[in-house]
Amino acid sequence: MSGCSGPAPKPTDPSPTATATADEGAARCASAGGTVTAMQPTYNTNNARDTWVELGDPIDVCMFRNAEDSTMIYTDLATITSKKPTLAALAYLSKTPLPESKGGSNPAFGLCRQLGGAIAYGGGLAGGGLVPVKDAADDDVYNPCTFADGSMIDDWGIAYYSNGTVRGTDLTKLFQFDMSKLPPVFRS
Repeated sequence: MSGCSGPAPKPTDPSPTATATADEGAARCASAGGTVTAMQPTYNTNNARDTWVELGDPIDVCMFRNAEDSTMIYTDLATITSKKPTLAALAYLSKTPLPESKGGSNPAFGLCRQLGGAIAYGGGLAGGGLVPVKDAADDDVYNPCTFADGSMIDDWGIAYYSNGTVRGTDLTKLFQFDMSKLPPVFRS
């Protein structure tokens, strides 16, 4: 028989590095004009609000809103503080063209999938995404494009940027890594 044996490991505090990174991300977000926003991963958002299922703990993202045109973009805090590129940052910078939309499908979702990201917290027609914690009555659901390294970025943000339109703010001004030597992750 296989499996785990022995007592369950005791929970530990976040590593000092993780805490420092979160604190640095929050400070960087605020200094760049963004707002740290707690978002609840949620499943079943395509159905009645009272059937939504909250998943895990809320996560913090950096949300940038442009007051002039009401557009927005958000990303995880590590993506704007990391000294190395994240997959979310590279997806943004790649300006990969939108795939052809078939049957009214969401082109931002298609682009995310084309780049190797995942979009929904749960599969199929149930839907899912991030819901702002601060306003429990808010029915807004944000769809992050989440990558294997744990980084994420607003799916519509990368879709619009791929076509030359900046939403919220231009994230290229915020990335901390050397953009002159980008790895060929999303290049054809």
